Amino acid sequence: MKTDAACRLSVDGKAKRILVPNKTIRLKLSLGEHLIEAVPDVAGASKWQKKIALTTQAPQELTISLGPSLGFWIDPATKLIWTAVDNGSGLSWSQAQRYCRELTLAGFRDWTLPSIEELQDVSETAANENGYRIRGPIKLSGWEWSATAGSQKGEGWAFDFGDGGRASVAAGDSGLNRALCIRHSQQ
Repeated sequence: MKTDAACRLSVDGKAKRILVPNKTIRLKLSLGEHLIEAVPDVAGASKWQKKIALTTQAPQELTISLGPSLGFWIDPATKLIWTAVDNGSGLSWSQAQRYCRELTLAGFRDWTLPSIEELQDVSETAANENGYRIRGPIKLSGWEWSATAGSQKGEGWAFDFGDGGRASVAAGDSGLNRALCIRHSQQ
């Protein structure tokens, strides 16, 4: 059993243990049906549950995915943790940096703006149903600021997931530029 967020695990209504993100645990259960529940360690979060039927003692794998409901996505390739949505409105470069620095999400307070390379690394060649070329279930509403200084003094790099382009933009420009925040995995 593995999860992407800290949670309390119970089986058939009985508390079992605390699950730590990205750590695999083994749980021995009897044959038959079992109700597995996971409650995230975040105030107001919804519990995850699944009914499983064991017909053999052979090991089975179960992954408990809580991230999207808690507002984040973990990129399996890089292990970077991304917010599931950008901030939703125009920000200057310094406002975007402050937005991420002050963000508390899923119990974490160490969010930052990604580098321009990290933004580019999560882009895809094919567009999703919303017209954005991004890997993962992330909702975007414009260009995304990076933490990388631009090519000229007073500029920052921004990335357009619509066409995969990047541009050095005046730091005070807030029109289409948004804040999409990341955490570097603590594994």
